[in-house]
Amino acid sequence: MKFSKFAKYYVITTQGLITIVVLLFIGYYIGGLINKDSVWPGVLAAFGAICGIVSFIYILLKMLKKEDKKNEPKNESKD
Repeated sequence: MKFSKFAKYYVITTQGLITIVVLLFIGYYIGGLINKDSVWPGVLAAFGAICGIVSFIYILLKMLKKEDKKNEPKNESKD
């Protein structure tokens, strides 16, 4: 039981970190295509990293909400 919980968090964390890094490099690449000697590569790389962080936080919140629903006790009213 504990191993599956660890594995789930490991997968989510790895996915988040890879998403952040990939979006960072995509932003840097697009900025380099626009103008290599300007500030665009850095700006778009930072924007890509921020988008990756927002995506990672959204996935974590969605997972925690799903987990809370799963662990919520069911109210069965007996009339």
